[in-house]
Amino acid sequence: MSASNVSGLSKTDWLCLSFLSGIGPSRLSRLYTYLSQLDYHASMDNAENLPLFSNEELSDTSPSETITYDLLIALKWPEITARQAMDYFSNGILTKEQEAKRDESLAWLEEADHHLVLQEDEHYPKALKEISVAPAFLYVEGNRDTLALPKVGIVGARKCTRYGRDATFQFAEQLSARGVCVVSGGAMGVDTAAHQGALYNKTTPTIAVMGTGLFHRYPHHNRQMFEEILEQGGALISEYPLSTSPRPHLFPPRNRIISGLSMGVLVSEASLKSGSLISASYAIQQNREVFALPGRLIDPQSEGCHQLLRQGATLVRHVDDILAECSDLSLPSAPITKSVNITKRVKSSAAEKNIKNPLSNNRNQTAESMPVLVSNQVHALPESTSDNAKAVIAIMEQEAQPMDFDALIRQSKMDAGLMMQVLMELELYGCVENREGLYCRC
Repeated sequence: MSASNVSGLSKTDWLCLSFLSGIGPSRLSRLYTYLSQLDYHASMDNAENLPLFSNEELSDTSPSETITYDLLIALKWPEITARQAMDYFSNGILTKEQEAKRDESLAWLEEADHHLVLQEDEHYPKALKEISVAPAFLYVEGNRDTLALPKVGIVGARKCTRYGRDATFQFAEQLSARGVCVVSGGAMGVDTAAHQGALYNKTTPTIAVMGTGLFHRYPHHNRQMFEEILEQGGALISEYPLSTSPRPHLFPPRNRIISGLSMGVLVSEASLKSGSLISASYAIQQNREVFALPGRLIDPQSEGCHQLLRQGATLVRHVDDILAECSDLSLPSAPITKSVNITKRVKSSAAEKNIKNPLSNNRNQTAESMPVLVSNQVHALPESTSDNAKAVIAIMEQEAQPMDFDALIRQSKMDAGLMMQVLMELELYGCVENREGLYCRC
């Protein structure tokens, strides 16, 4: 971890800088960009006055000869952060808390499949390097070769409808079957459906871009899914220090990484105020393709997608609509992951795949003959289901979206006590699922 790189700083140096007070990914990115450009010009011209980047003198030169307090202030670093950085460069001074974070990070990096990938690392995705605020480095847990696969981002509402969940699952499943790596944020709703669809065939790995440090796999509800991502040769990545806990303001910036990694971004369901539109905005800024899945005109959860379609996003009916717009994704139907060394991948026979996934036999169908969507089957109501339970199911199927307790009472005209009994009955039958206070048909 002590070897220097193109920026003149070691990986340990970058780790320590990321623990300073008031620091963040954008400030680290500005410093990395400055030092990289400085190194580029030094290599082009006579670098006698830039010993930090001299190959002969690099090991004997302190970074403080190039990185000064005034430089950090010019790069819009806060004064306290700039002072701490200079204390570190001059005397190796860190606070007790910063030392603890450094030591636990170095210990984490000693473990198998734990990586710190800097921009000039061969595993750092070229497409991500080209965005305006590219992370100086990424923490990667899992198979970092996955970062080299062709990728499509899928984002959408956390409180998605059944339609949005089913559509997302099937698009992700079909993209994965074509050798395309699905990238999403690991959140509830659409993100979860995207990763689950990609995992279904056990063919192409998927990547979850976390809005937390990798010590905190959030949300906790998806812990098992994150393990499956790793087992099938995928990766969990983050730009935040390992111990960073969930905070609302950390999630929107990670959307730029989802779009930055990807050739295009599919917004499968979003309201007008959805954070998924942030991903679409980043994609446009980064010159990525934006795809949107149409929904019902009266469905608030589809208004964001309809807005994107009016603004020029590509309307998506099936996976070929995505492949047609991203020429680099037009790959042979055989998954490309055979060339990737996935040691932990769960293996399954071709016969098992055909039984579990009839869609995989239709991968080469034309756009005209390929089904647009195939709804996942729901649990049928047992004959012994009460009339009240049948009435509630009818309401949920008509609405085709998750409903809270109060909404069910208003629509059914039942009192709260009776509604609780009905929902308990349906949950026991496996026909309804409570997801963070929203009841979904399943």
